[in-house]
Amino acid sequence: MKTKLFLLLVLFLATINISIAFQEKQDHKVLFEKAKYTMETKADLKEAINLFESLIKTYPNEKEYAAKAQFHIGLCYEKLGLKQAQQAYQKVLDNYPDQQGEVAMAKERLNQLLALQDVPHKPTFRKIKIPTRLSWSVKLSPDGKTLALVSDKKLWVMPLLGNLGPEIPGTPVQLNTEGIEVEWTGLSWSGDGKWIAFNEIPLEEKKERWNQSIFIVPSDGGKPKKIIENYRDARVVNYRISLSPAGKKLAFSSIEDKKQYIQTISVEGGNLKQLTNVQAREPVFSPDGKMIAYVEDKNLGRGEGELGLWVIPAQGGTSHFVADAGKASSPIWSPDGKMIAFLDYSHGKQINIVPVSKDGESAGKVTTIDVPEGIEEVRLLAGWTPDNKLGVLVTAKQEFALYTLPAQGGQAAMILRDCYALQPRWSPDGKQVFYTTPPREGNNRMYRLALASVSAKGGSGKLLSKNQEGKNLRQLAFQGGNRVSPDSKTIVSAAWTPEDTLANINFPATHIWKISVDGSELRKITNKQGPYADFCPCWSPDGKSIAFVRTYLKNEGIDPFGDVSIYTINSSGGEPKLLTSESDKFFNSINWSPDGKFIAYLTKEKEAPNNKALNVINVDNGISRVVGEVPSVHVNIELAWSPDSKRIAFNDGDGKVIKVMSVGDGSVQDIETGLVDVNIYHLDWSPDGKRFVFAGWKGGNKEFWLMENFLPETETKK
Repeated sequence: MKTKLFLLLVLFLATINISIAFQEKQDHKVLFEKAKYTMETKADLKEAINLFESLIKTYPNEKEYAAKAQFHIGLCYEKLGLKQAQQAYQKVLDNYPDQQGEVAMAKERLNQLLALQDVPHKPTFRKIKIPTRLSWSVKLSPDGKTLALVSDKKLWVMPLLGNLGPEIPGTPVQLNTEGIEVEWTGLSWSGDGKWIAFNEIPLEEKKERWNQSIFIVPSDGGKPKKIIENYRDARVVNYRISLSPAGKKLAFSSIEDKKQYIQTISVEGGNLKQLTNVQAREPVFSPDGKMIAYVEDKNLGRGEGELGLWVIPAQGGTSHFVADAGKASSPIWSPDGKMIAFLDYSHGKQINIVPVSKDGESAGKVTTIDVPEGIEEVRLLAGWTPDNKLGVLVTAKQEFALYTLPAQGGQAAMILRDCYALQPRWSPDGKQVFYTTPPREGNNRMYRLALASVSAKGGSGKLLSKNQEGKNLRQLAFQGGNRVSPDSKTIVSAAWTPEDTLANINFPATHIWKISVDGSELRKITNKQGPYADFCPCWSPDGKSIAFVRTYLKNEGIDPFGDVSIYTINSSGGEPKLLTSESDKFFNSINWSPDGKFIAYLTKEKEAPNNKALNVINVDNGISRVVGEVPSVHVNIELAWSPDSKRIAFNDGDGKVIKVMSVGDGSVQDIETGLVDVNIYHLDWSPDGKRFVFAGWKGGNKEFWLMENFLPETETKK
């Protein structure tokens, strides 16, 4: 009996030993899969390296998996852009020569890295295929795994990695904002990833001053909390905000008495702290919360002058100048706080990186990285991930052109390509099309438009004489008129000079000018003194008079346009004659009928429900009437009469078709262009009534990209 019990005990112990041995044999496989998951799915490369190294140390006799682990350590270092990758691959060759598969792969990777040593470092860009439309503000979580975005006035978080591959994101989740409508202008995560700050869309009753509130909400869902309400003017860049690493403080810009400064406040309440003595915007906390980077800006986000990048202690103190830029924007810190990436909007296809010391001082030269072909402009840097990827919001390449189209619709013809052409106008003989266009390069391009022309049959555009630039005459990008006189000799245009800039008003004092078609002669027709703007001039059919819109410019809020009127004036100058005036409406896009009896114009009520209409006014008696309602009224919608004065064409708010309204009964006909994805933004009707000319654009969609492998290969201390 004892012998039998002894044999059973031996058998039991043997079974346990075999089970333990089997389990130990399997543990290295489990650890390898865990490390691989951490590397590929969690994208935590440093933790993955620790797990792979633990496998090698714990299971040195498992040569197959130790070699696999060593090879994957090399892959992790390579993704991090570090030279340790070469050392890791070399260890595969030295320590595991019998593992032929891993040795072959390590040799291949090592040879590629060695070959790249003599090749200039080239970053890579990878587009994340987000299927929904993006707003102009997105923000990466600190761990780089989640993207916060705004859609339909709601706040969403979206995992960057879904189940369909590394370029397809996961399912978005809407965060609870308790009915608060979320503005798309600024988002910020706290450094611990627990909170998201956002701007509220201002309520209708607050729009006179356009105050906005800033809220924070837990990133995993919860009750939003209002932190502060303040005024930040109209520019999007003024609304960018930053939460401190632990989410305890909020940094933002605030405007008082036409001046903008960086301020901070505790999310628990308390007094505001003005951080800067210079006007500035776009504050960003460093990863450790000790420093704040910001952009100096003395023009409330209007982008004029030199706007440099600075760093200041978060508690206040001496600011340090870090980098020079024509139009600096969108600063973000590297996760280790040793670098700052930023944009310069005067060079829209570049990303800049500057090293900084722990005290916030510049520690080296700025590195500039060009984005690849197909990207029109970088608009926002959305975050810097722990594995050194930059989130980049861009616009895809845009294509601008001028087209003509039969008046009844059909096949359109392109007459000018690769040119940002605005406000096309037929010459009276129908042989030329005049237009305005900005220069291809330089700062403030849309403030330096020039007049040009192209053959109505198509060809290359030709600028008018540069005497305009000599006199610093600046065309408007919209509502400029730019119409050709009936005798084909003169263009009437709304324009301004640097002397017409008004203090503390967001629009210049524009006047009506006559410009000879060769650009050699200029003559100012109106010269109203004070805060007034004249725009949208047009000729009477006999060329003896000019009609135009005049608006009073207010020194308040983001909307400077006050009472608006339509005037006529002798084409040689003199005292304008008032035709009609309104205080509760906007006037746009006036145009004189070919028979000389009426002037057509668009109106939009300033107060809700903001009714929009196409109107005509009798030039002789000043009586106006509504012809019909229109879907949209804004500065890029223009009116064009048919030669018989019975119909009026305009581009619709969606920009896809040309609409023609009957002056008699207000009925509307849609004219299809037949073009694919082309948006119409300005138009004119030919003098013989046979064709339209219009400016169109396509592309320019917002896209989210990741920039990778952009850091130079450097040794780092463990």
